[in-house]
Amino acid sequence: MDNPQAPLAPSRGRGPSLGTTWIWVAFAPAHRLTLAAVVGNRNLFAARRLVRAIRRCLARGTWPLFTSDALRHYAQVLLEAFGVWRQFPRTGKRGRPRHPVRVPHPSLAYAQVHKRREAGRIVEVTRSVVFGLPRAVQARAAGLRRANGRKGRINTAYVERNNLTLREENGRLSRKTLAFSKNRRALQDQVDFWRAYANLVRAHRSLRDPAPPGEGPARWLARTPAMAAGVTDHLWTLEELLTFNHWNYQP
Repeated sequence: MDNPQAPLAPSRGRGPSLGTTWIWVAFAPAHRLTLAAVVGNRNLFAARRLVRAIRRCLARGTWPLFTSDALRHYAQVLLEAFGVWRQFPRTGKRGRPRHPVRVPHPSLAYAQVHKRREAGRIVEVTRSVVFGLPRAVQARAAGLRRANGRKGRINTAYVERNNLTLREENGRLSRKTLAFSKNRRALQDQVDFWRAYANLVRAHRSLRDPAPPGEGPARWLARTPAMAAGVTDHLWTLEELLTFNHWNYQP
């Protein structure tokens, strides 16, 4: 999870448009799938919107490994969304009984990456496990292999690389140009369209499969993040995406 910054210019139209805004992004690196993208301030309310959007994407009983930067809001909203209430038994003593508290679910795994910068450069990177057993969390992170074949580790590199793609392919995030967004509503619409295109239409090279022998000259079969995640079984066209009616969709 990450939240790149985006400039917004004041606008006289309807909708909020106040200076600097942020895009909160949730990314599933195993499938290169952008789960959610929320435009808003860098506050607790926007963090709740992002985590609620993530929760709607998860199948029942699914407990992914969450990683993020050291923003304090993430731990609070993850505990709100995926925590359980702990009840305390009555002691029989005088006074009010102890109120129940929310505690992390035993399957909740969350780690943070803190980058210390000096003069704009990263000089130290520390990792900490917030929820879950440290060894179990590190083992799950190691299961996601890096591009060079080495074991994975707790990091935010995949979502940061996805943020670069988002910025490069979205003119509304370009700095010092006339393409910048004038309000957050229009920016949210643009980011939602880009997310659908990146997940369903554009094939990702790292997800391709070897082509079966004897089925043509192609060496590889293209796959999109949605295909890798099992959301769809084919490459969508741009026309299919633009004319899709979700009200009539039957999975």
